[in-house]
Amino acid sequence: MSTETLKKALAQKILAISDKELLIKIEALLENKNYIGYNANGEAISANDYVKEMDLSIDNIKNKKAKLFTSQELRKTIIDANNLG
Repeated sequence: MSTETLKKALAQKILAISDKELLIKIEALLENKNYIGYNANGEAISANDYVKEMDLSIDNIKNKKAKLFTSQELRKTIIDANNLG
C-alpha cells in the first residue's frame, strides 16, 4: 500500500469515528500530546496544562490568595450550604 493510499484510508476511518474520546486520543497521538485525565466538563487535560494549574495554585497559596480548609471545615461548609445538618 502506498503512502497516499494509506493516508486516504486512515482519513476515511477517522471521518467515520463519532466517539469523541477516541478522537481526542488520536489527536494526542498525532500532536504528541500527553493527556493525563479529564476536567469536570469531560475535556482532556494535558500534562503541561496540569502542571501550569498546579504551579498557579501553589503561587496562590504562597501569596495567601487561596483560602485553605481542613476536611472538617470543608465538610461543614458543604453541609451548611445544602441544609443537610
